[in-house]
Amino acid sequence: MTFMRAMTFCAAAIVIGAMAWPTAATAEVTVWNYEVLGDAYRVSDPGPLKSMIITGARNGTFSGAVALESAKPIAGLGARMGALRAEGGAEIPAGQVAVRYAVSWEPARGVPGGLDILLESPPAEVPADNKGRALAGVWVSVTVPKDAKAGLYRGQLTVQAEALPPRKVPVELTVTQWRMSDSQNWRTWIEMIQSPDTLALEYDVPLWSDRHWSMIAKSFQLMRPTGSRVVYVPLLRNTNQGNAESMVRWVRRKDGSLKPDYAIMDKYLDLAQEHLAELKLVVFYAWDAYLVLSHRKRSFVERPTTPGPLQDRWDMRQQGLVVTMLDPETGKTEPGSLPHYTAPESRAIWQPVYAELRRRMKRRGLEKAMALGMVTDLEPSKEEVKFLQEVSGGLSWIAHSHYRRTHRRPSPNKVLQRMADVRYESHAYSLTYHVNPEKDPIHGWRVPELRTYIDRFGLLNGYALRIRQMPQLNITGAQRGLGRVGADFWHVIRDKRGRRAGRVFARYPENHWRGLNIANYFLAPGPGGPVATARLENLREGVQECEARILIESALLNDATKRRLGPDLAQRARAVLDEHQRAMWRSFWTNEEHLKLMGAISGRSMYEAIWGALGKAGVKLPGFWDGAARRMRTEENSKGLDWFVGSGWKDRNKQLYAAAAEVQQRLK
Repeated sequence: MTFMRAMTFCAAAIVIGAMAWPTAATAEVTVWNYEVLGDAYRVSDPGPLKSMIITGARNGTFSGAVALESAKPIAGLGARMGALRAEGGAEIPAGQVAVRYAVSWEPARGVPGGLDILLESPPAEVPADNKGRALAGVWVSVTVPKDAKAGLYRGQLTVQAEALPPRKVPVELTVTQWRMSDSQNWRTWIEMIQSPDTLALEYDVPLWSDRHWSMIAKSFQLMRPTGSRVVYVPLLRNTNQGNAESMVRWVRRKDGSLKPDYAIMDKYLDLAQEHLAELKLVVFYAWDAYLVLSHRKRSFVERPTTPGPLQDRWDMRQQGLVVTMLDPETGKTEPGSLPHYTAPESRAIWQPVYAELRRRMKRRGLEKAMALGMVTDLEPSKEEVKFLQEVSGGLSWIAHSHYRRTHRRPSPNKVLQRMADVRYESHAYSLTYHVNPEKDPIHGWRVPELRTYIDRFGLLNGYALRIRQMPQLNITGAQRGLGRVGADFWHVIRDKRGRRAGRVFARYPENHWRGLNIANYFLAPGPGGPVATARLENLREGVQECEARILIESALLNDATKRRLGPDLAQRARAVLDEHQRAMWRSFWTNEEHLKLMGAISGRSMYEAIWGALGKAGVKLPGFWDGAARRMRTEENSKGLDWFVGSGWKDRNKQLYAAAAEVQQRLK
């Protein structure tokens, strides 16, 4: 057989084989609607494909989605979307519409479930899982212009794959008259933390290289729509946030003296101001756990004999203040150290640094945003606090702790060693929520002290609905929002089998905060840099709902503005807010008679708070930690999630935004 005849024979065999055996190109691909706040994997009977329904308001971003499913891997996935048009000629141009592809995380312990990663380009192939189900999503996210005309807009999404001829999906967007403020003016507090080191490790790029800076900029761009307004400048290395280097680096001159170099800090702040816009806090990370001398009877004054984190802390502490040294001629860096803050020579080192930091921050318009970190359950000694107060010119601190320090003590408060103010804290204990709006409501968004909720256990890596609700759960309680939220803190360290196993800070056990290590992340690794997630979009939309609530409540709580609304609008607006709140809590606990018994409730979690409140009301429940109680909570959670998704939540949002529009117009 000649070579050409052999090739022809092989080609014919391939064609016959393709006809006889199903492949990704021949397996049927179905398209169906799924809720952006739900989990497509939980859907067993999706029903026929219908229009994609999106509800929104001016100057906000809102999403809808469809799923594609096949028994074989899905190849050739693609989608396109044009402009959205309303009757009368109003248009939202295609440039305001983002089409992204929702895929699952690679299998690993602790990663978020569902179709969470939103890729900006279609994946080459969507593999089938171990149950023979290939599933992907196509998200449509519309950023509504500030001056868009209210009304119903229609468009068309076209999706296709190798086994799916172009399928057209009608898209309907209802735009209400309410115009929300820009995200940096939102009153719901979100503190999202960016991780330069995660990006460097994930993409194997040198710290502070051009490609690394472009990825940092992208992270800031993705964080911005949540209203996040905090950045960290590590003055130490090996931090709890996983920073391998300090951003203020040190050059040792020939005469032995030290000169600080601010180039990395300046570049980082340049990008933050460009892509996050107005910064509310710039935290100079000047203290960490390894510096503690004693805590809860565990002393480091004498060398510990037990290996592990205590020994690691002791060993690191012997080095002094760990920083980064820079060779200005080669540009190379290496680990270095400076004397402890309590050493006599430290004042001459640090006083000029803080004076220079103030000058640089003042030029940026950020002098009032300056703060010191980090206080956790561990905190600096009196001597360290006194020193840093003096050399920094009295900067206040921020705290991320289990317990709260500033409750009913807004800044100035001198709660840190009775010497320094804590201007902002995020805490995990003594959280207060409010269930029944008829029982003495709480308005956390206006508490005088800046306090927020910490997620210790990765709840914000869970169900999208819970993430969407979390801002409202807190601002209707006694917290102003969410803090210590990770941006790009995904599992970047891999184990011996190549599986994602650890976050960037796992490299530095001497600065572990145990249950307070950053437990969540809202960005994901895309092929060329960080990308958004379904959870990030739900967080954004949850905050947008909060801003509508705050606009209405602020008008209802002021006698003068309430009179301007008039009794009819005030009553209708109050009813909309109350229905929103009741529906949110019914998604946690479906027994409505129980919900009527609860007003303000407190605990370390929503369910712990529910358990305590019902117990006080005389409702007999199994012990909170009993197996029966865990099964009950799991069942209630599942029932509540399914109920909420099918409960007309988009109609409730339409009513919320419409009420906000009426209030805004009446007060204009």
